[in-house]
Amino acid sequence: MNTFEKHGVMNLSPSTINLWIEQPALCLLKIAGINDGRAGPAAWRGTAADRALGAVAQNPNITDRDAIIHALQVYNDQEQSAIDPHRDEKIEQERADIERYVTSGAKFYRSLQEPLESTQGRVIVKLDGASVPYIGYYDLLYADTVRDTKTTGRMVSKLTQAHCRQASIYALAMGREPWIDYVGKKEVRAYRVENVPYWVRQVELATQSLERVLSFSDNTLECCQLVYPDLDHWKWGETTRQAAKDIWKMEG
Repeated sequence: MNTFEKHGVMNLSPSTINLWIEQPALCLLKIAGINDGRAGPAAWRGTAADRALGAVAQNPNITDRDAIIHALQVYNDQEQSAIDPHRDEKIEQERADIERYVTSGAKFYRSLQEPLESTQGRVIVKLDGASVPYIGYYDLLYADTVRDTKTTGRMVSKLTQAHCRQASIYALAMGREPWIDYVGKKEVRAYRVENVPYWVRQVELATQSLERVLSFSDNTLECCQLVYPDLDHWKWGETTRQAAKDIWKMEG
């Protein structure tokens, strides 16, 4: 067994390696099986909009109203299956914003003059220097491009490095030009990811750094002692915060 397999990691994902870069301690807890349950309202909204906009990309004749209804159903399903509690006002605010995200995104995807091949596709790719494969899911695959939809409350002016790493894995797997489409409530800004080999190399280097930390011990919780948690970060929830206090012995 290689180092990852000893920790029960049979494959990696773009989100896992991005979490390792951003919040190493939280990534190690996730590998150890300690999670905060399912995502919250903002993530539900993102998933709901993704599914609705994928339907519009497949069939541009779908009305905005039908796309919004579809998105709301996806959102409600996620709310009903949520494990952790969330503030009612946050749930309702994200639900209310769905219409604007879908309307904005639908106009953009109808304007693309490129044949769509598939939505929500699974990719598997083996990177040099990584002892386990990467598995991910793209949003939209066109004849010449692979696109990922990101709903955002505050419109961005450039690509994030995390999104460049994610999209480059999809580009490597599919052999298409990678794009990130930032869907806001008023507009969509689409950016092409440049220099895919560079970003793939960054994923490889980050993967190797994670593997080196995991090689410290076959016990993932012992590996946690090599880093220290940032409990102020918004990605930490009650379950992981409490686990961190126990693992890092944060008495007081």
